[in-house]
Amino acid sequence: METFISSLEAKGLPFVLFRHPKEEHIHCYYQKDKQVHRTSTFEEDGFVFNLFAAETSSLYIPATNQKAIVFQAPKKRTSSPPALPLNGKVKFEESVTNAVKEINATKLEKVVLSAPFSVPNTRDAVSIFTSLEHKYPNAFVYYWSHSETGNWLGATPERFVFLDEKQMDTMALAGTLPAGATQDEWTEKEYHEQELVTQSIINALKKVVPLGTIKVGERQTVPAGRLQHLQTPIRVDAHDILLRDVIKVLHPTPAVGGLPVVKAQAFIREYEGYDREFYAGFLGVFKQNKSAKLFVNLRCGKVTKNIIQLFAGAGITNSSDPGKEWNEICRKAMTFLSVI
Repeated sequence: METFISSLEAKGLPFVLFRHPKEEHIHCYYQKDKQVHRTSTFEEDGFVFNLFAAETSSLYIPATNQKAIVFQAPKKRTSSPPALPLNGKVKFEESVTNAVKEINATKLEKVVLSAPFSVPNTRDAVSIFTSLEHKYPNAFVYYWSHSETGNWLGATPERFVFLDEKQMDTMALAGTLPAGATQDEWTEKEYHEQELVTQSIINALKKVVPLGTIKVGERQTVPAGRLQHLQTPIRVDAHDILLRDVIKVLHPTPAVGGLPVVKAQAFIREYEGYDREFYAGFLGVFKQNKSAKLFVNLRCGKVTKNIIQLFAGAGITNSSDPGKEWNEICRKAMTFLSVI
């Protein structure tokens, strides 16, 4: 199967490899031509790859051509992963300091700040994908290749929208601790951040579904590779929910942008100093505007010649400490870096 993927790469044909959490099967959607497909209705069948910034139409690969893929287990790595570059530390911590000041002085409640990490790389994208797929069985793992976007890979823990004819599921995911930390180590900062995200999602959903159909589950701690997060499941029990309506009110969620949404995004544009592109966007399969399995594009990287650019972010509130937030995004970046 490596030969099949290599032929798609050599011809510059769009394709995506992906594996859902806890699945054994790797799926491939691919094109036999270089046509660029976009949708604003989500009435097609395909795999969507969407920017962090809201846009009028979304790039997708049709589900017309599919193949099940089997790869050999990756070889055990003998060398250490490259070191995480620290050249962005000062700028990121300054942005966090400015965010805390803004939150204390204005109506900004939370903003998610991120940073890119450019790391040398000598491995091909397929081998990195197989390493991610084997190391993170509980994540959604993908390799997307398209002339419009370049090559992206990731292993994300966060569901965006799961939709079928009877119900819709999403989640509020916020707060981060290293794997192995105890429940007692969660602080008021993480609980407050998580509650902000949960309430914001509920308020957004009320615009497109009846309030009585929204069910909020119990907050829980969930593992995600070397990390753990606070997660609250949210379910909507309703028929005839349209995917495009849900996406319109939920993307980008406060877990990757902030609150209020418009004010947080304006702060991100002013202080982050780079284009997130598809980091913190969403991706996954959809069908005829009525069913989908979409994920938030976290723990991801963009592969260019001899370089992988990794991305990681942290939710900033009025009690954030710049040094601790930097340490958090470094831990998140290591989820990806550890397999290179």
